[in-house]
Amino acid sequence: MDLQGKFHSASRLSKEGRKGLLCDEERANPLARTLYDMWDIFMKHSLFSLVIALCPLAAGCAMGVQDEGFEAVDSTEYAATACGANYGEAFEYYKRAVDDSKDRLRYGVCQSENGFMWAIADNASRAVMTCGAFRDVIRTSPWAAPLRQALAPSLTLRSLTGELLVIKDSPWQNWSHVEEFFEQGVSFWARSQGAYGYSVKVDFGANGSAVWGEQTYDESTGEISWRVVSATYAITKTSSQASGRRLVTVTHDGIVEKFSLGVIDAEAWKDAPLFVLDPLGTGPEPGQGATVPQLFSLVTECDA
Repeated sequence: MDLQGKFHSASRLSKEGRKGLLCDEERANPLARTLYDMWDIFMKHSLFSLVIALCPLAAGCAMGVQDEGFEAVDSTEYAATACGANYGEAFEYYKRAVDDSKDRLRYGVCQSENGFMWAIADNASRAVMTCGAFRDVIRTSPWAAPLRQALAPSLTLRSLTGELLVIKDSPWQNWSHVEEFFEQGVSFWARSQGAYGYSVKVDFGANGSAVWGEQTYDESTGEISWRVVSATYAITKTSSQASGRRLVTVTHDGIVEKFSLGVIDAEAWKDAPLFVLDPLGTGPEPGQGATVPQLFSLVTECDA
């Protein structure tokens, strides 16, 4: 019997049982009949309230995102309320980002149709820019785990979850705690160039340790190979304010590379922010004399 049938059965049985409690004289008594009717209304109201309370637990009544055995989570239910009319549009972007992340993890980067890191980040950003409540959804929902895994190496993820309060290149940038995200592990890449891909990649990790990777050219063979060496890094503030910009210094092979950490606005308003390490170089002007390219938090993939 479904929940609605149980409601009507319980109401009918309780009503019949209560009739048995009224003798003939009580049925003829207006006060007794009034009390009986009030009790009947109370019971119906109580049972109706119980149905409403249990509705979210019944199939088809639950509001939120469910997938592969995960229960609906509080953050998604909150988003459904907080987003109002924007929930549907934001959810479609979010779902696309999650689905593409699953394809990336299941089939590989270049074997999936839409599993590129940049595209995943853009759809996730469109979700949070349509409704900010989706930041908590991306950060906490079990259903968003593939998205978090796909974007784990990118500092952009920390902006999408709201942990890093930098969205645009604006006066309201807040770089507080960015050091923690480097410690947890992030990567930066040079722009990809044709079949050879990116020329430099730096993986930052705990305790100031890093891995510096770069393409090298062998003049004797004419071959290009990938070379990896251990490195160290340090992050310093550019001002006394915790929210201020940061300088990142990377040391590899006895060479010291200094970068300014910043953010580049996406071409489209809702697309993902792109974080950048700008080489300061050795000249009087920023970037002058630099021997390394700009490094970015997102990279184009499978261009060959």
